[in-house]
Amino acid sequence: MAEKIIQLEPTMEQQPLAIPQDQQPQEQPPPSSYSSPNVVEQSEWSNSIWNCFSPSSLCLKAFFCPCFVYGKTQHRLNKDPNLMGYSRFNNDCFIWAGAQWCGLGAIFTTLQRRQIRTEYGIGKAGEGEVKDIALSWCCHCCVLMQQEKEVIMRNQGSDVFSQGYQRTEPMAMAQTD
Repeated sequence: MAEKIIQLEPTMEQQPLAIPQDQQPQEQPPPSSYSSPNVVEQSEWSNSIWNCFSPSSLCLKAFFCPCFVYGKTQHRLNKDPNLMGYSRFNNDCFIWAGAQWCGLGAIFTTLQRRQIRTEYGIGKAGEGEVKDIALSWCCHCCVLMQQEKEVIMRNQGSDVFSQGYQRTEPMAMAQTD
Protein backbone atom coordinates (compact mmCIF):
# COMPACT_ATOMS: atom_id res chain seq x y z
CA MET A 1 0.00 0.00 0.00
CA ALA A 2 1.41 3.28 -1.02
CA GLU A 3 0.78 6.30 1.12
CA LYS A 4 -0.29 9.48 -0.50
CA ILE A 5 1.05 12.72 0.88
CA ILE A 6 -1.18 15.65 0.26
CA GLN A 7 0.37 19.05 0.55
CA LEU A 8 -1.98 21.88 1.30
CA GLU A 9 -1.10 25.32 0.11
CA PRO A 10 -2.76 28.46 1.37
CA THR A 11 -5.46 29.59 -0.95
CA MET A 12 -5.43 33.16 0.17
CA GLU A 13 -2.38 35.38 0.37
CA GLN A 14 -1.82 36.98 3.75
CA GLN A 15 -1.38 40.70 3.61
CA PRO A 16 0.39 42.69 6.30
CA LEU A 17 -1.85 44.48 8.73
CA ALA A 18 -1.65 48.23 8.89
CA ILE A 19 -1.17 49.49 12.43
CA PRO A 20 -2.11 53.11 13.12
CA GLN A 21 0.89 55.32 13.89
CA ASP A 22 -0.22 56.06 17.46
CA GLN A 23 -0.57 52.34 18.28
CA GLN A 24 2.78 51.19 16.93
CA PRO A 25 5.16 49.84 19.55
CA GLN A 26 7.50 52.41 20.97
CA GLU A 27 11.23 51.93 20.87
CA GLN A 28 12.31 50.19 24.05
CA PRO A 29 15.48 50.95 25.96
CA PRO A 30 18.31 48.44 25.68
CA PRO A 31 18.11 45.46 28.08
CA SER A 32 21.06 46.74 30.11
CA SER A 33 18.95 49.58 31.46
CA TYR A 34 16.19 47.33 32.78
CA SER A 35 16.16 46.73 36.50
CA SER A 36 14.09 44.39 38.56
CA PRO A 37 11.97 46.08 41.25
CA ASN A 38 13.47 43.67 43.81
CA VAL A 39 17.07 44.57 42.99
CA VAL A 40 18.44 47.12 45.43
CA GLU A 41 21.32 49.39 44.47
CA GLN A 42 24.52 48.87 46.42
CA SER A 43 25.15 51.39 49.18
CA GLU A 44 26.95 51.77 52.47
CA TRP A 45 25.85 52.10 56.09
CA SER A 46 24.48 55.58 56.71
CA ASN A 47 25.98 55.69 60.22
CA SER A 48 29.43 54.64 61.30
CA ILE A 49 29.70 51.73 63.72
CA TRP A 50 31.62 54.07 66.04
CA ASN A 51 28.86 56.70 66.08
CA CYS A 52 27.35 54.97 69.07
CA PHE A 53 26.85 57.83 71.55
CA SER A 54 24.17 59.62 69.60
CA PRO A 55 21.33 59.72 70.41
CA SER A 56 22.11 59.14 74.06
CA SER A 57 18.75 57.47 74.79
CA LEU A 58 19.48 54.76 72.21
CA CYS A 59 23.03 54.43 73.53
CA LEU A 60 21.80 53.80 77.08
CA LYS A 61 19.10 51.42 75.88
CA ALA A 62 21.58 49.43 73.77
CA PHE A 63 24.01 49.21 76.69
CA PHE A 64 21.59 48.34 79.51
CA CYS A 65 18.72 46.64 77.62
CA PRO A 66 20.07 45.49 74.25
CA CYS A 67 17.26 42.94 73.88
CA PHE A 68 14.77 45.85 73.58
CA VAL A 69 16.79 47.43 70.76
CA TYR A 70 17.11 44.08 68.97
CA GLY A 71 13.36 43.39 69.30
CA LYS A 72 12.44 46.88 68.10
CA THR A 73 14.66 46.60 65.04
CA GLN A 74 13.22 43.16 64.25
CA HIS A 75 9.71 44.60 64.47
CA ARG A 76 10.67 47.44 62.11
CA LEU A 77 12.22 44.96 59.65
CA ASN A 78 9.64 42.19 59.65
CA LYS A 79 6.34 43.73 60.69
CA ASP A 80 5.93 47.49 60.53
CA PRO A 81 8.60 50.18 60.16
CA ASN A 82 6.30 52.60 61.99
CA LEU A 83 6.02 50.28 65.01
CA MET A 84 2.27 49.77 64.76
CA GLY A 85 1.44 46.91 67.13
CA TYR A 86 4.90 46.99 68.73
CA SER A 87 5.36 45.82 72.30
CA ARG A 88 8.64 46.25 74.13
CA PHE A 89 8.40 42.73 75.55
CA ASN A 90 8.09 40.71 72.34
CA ASN A 91 9.25 37.27 71.19
CA ASP A 92 12.33 38.61 69.42
CA CYS A 93 13.38 40.42 72.59
CA PHE A 94 12.99 37.27 74.70
CA ILE A 95 14.75 35.03 72.19
CA TRP A 96 17.70 37.42 71.92
CA ALA A 97 17.91 37.80 75.72
CA GLY A 98 17.88 34.01 76.18
CA ALA A 99 20.52 33.54 73.52
CA GLN A 100 22.66 36.30 75.03
CA TRP A 101 22.33 34.70 78.45
CA CYS A 102 23.88 31.57 76.88
CA GLY A 103 26.54 33.68 75.18
CA LEU A 104 24.97 33.31 71.73
CA GLY A 105 23.24 36.66 71.22
CA ALA A 106 25.81 37.68 68.62
CA ILE A 107 24.46 34.98 66.30
CA PHE A 108 21.05 36.67 66.19
CA THR A 109 22.66 40.09 65.89
CA THR A 110 24.74 38.87 62.93
CA LEU A 111 21.67 37.36 61.25
CA GLN A 112 19.79 40.63 61.70
CA ARG A 113 22.76 42.49 60.25
CA ARG A 114 22.77 40.18 57.22
CA GLN A 115 19.04 40.78 56.73
CA ILE A 116 19.58 44.55 56.82
CA ARG A 117 22.47 44.29 54.35
CA THR A 118 20.34 42.22 51.98
CA GLU A 119 17.17 44.28 52.28
CA TYR A 120 18.85 47.65 51.82
CA GLY A 121 21.65 46.56 49.47
CA ILE A 122 24.49 47.47 51.81
CA GLY A 123 27.78 46.21 50.39
CA LYS A 124 28.15 43.40 47.88
CA ALA A 125 26.79 39.89 48.48
CA GLY A 126 29.02 38.05 50.93
CA GLU A 127 31.11 41.14 51.58
CA GLY A 128 31.76 42.02 55.19
CA GLU A 129 30.39 38.83 56.74
CA VAL A 130 33.53 38.12 58.77
CA LYS A 131 33.62 41.75 59.88
CA ASP A 132 29.93 41.58 60.82
CA ILE A 133 30.49 38.46 62.92
CA ALA A 134 33.50 40.00 64.69
CA LEU A 135 31.65 43.25 65.39
CA SER A 136 28.57 41.41 66.65
CA TRP A 137 30.65 39.37 69.07
CA CYS A 138 32.94 42.15 70.28
CA CYS A 139 30.76 45.25 70.25
CA HIS A 140 27.13 44.19 70.12
CA CYS A 141 25.86 47.47 71.63
CA CYS A 142 27.40 49.51 68.81
CA VAL A 143 26.15 47.05 66.19
CA LEU A 144 22.59 47.07 67.57
CA MET A 145 22.58 50.88 67.57
CA GLN A 146 23.91 51.09 64.02
CA GLN A 147 21.30 48.62 62.82
CA GLU A 148 18.41 50.41 64.55
CA LYS A 149 19.51 53.80 63.18
CA GLU A 150 19.93 52.33 59.69
CA VAL A 151 16.44 50.82 59.61
CA ILE A 152 14.92 54.07 60.92
CA MET A 153 16.82 56.15 58.35
CA ARG A 154 15.95 53.84 55.43
CA ASN A 155 12.24 53.86 56.31
CA GLN A 156 11.82 57.61 56.80
CA GLY A 157 8.78 58.84 54.96
CA SER A 158 7.20 55.39 54.72
CA ASP A 159 4.44 56.54 57.06
CA VAL A 160 1.80 58.63 55.32
CA PHE A 161 0.77 60.16 58.64
CA SER A 162 4.28 61.39 59.44
CA GLN A 163 4.25 63.57 56.32
CA GLY A 164 1.45 65.74 57.61
CA TYR A 165 -1.39 67.28 55.70
CA GLN A 166 -0.59 68.19 52.11
CA ARG A 167 -2.93 70.90 50.85
CA THR A 168 -4.19 70.40 47.33
CA GLU A 169 -5.04 73.13 44.88
CA PRO A 170 -8.75 74.02 44.77
CA MET A 171 -10.71 72.98 41.72
CA ALA A 172 -11.65 75.68 39.24
CA MET A 173 -13.99 75.67 36.30
CA ALA A 174 -12.49 76.08 32.89
CA GLN A 175 -13.38 79.42 31.37
CA THR A 176 -14.66 79.47 27.84
CA ASP A 177 -14.66 82.62 25.75
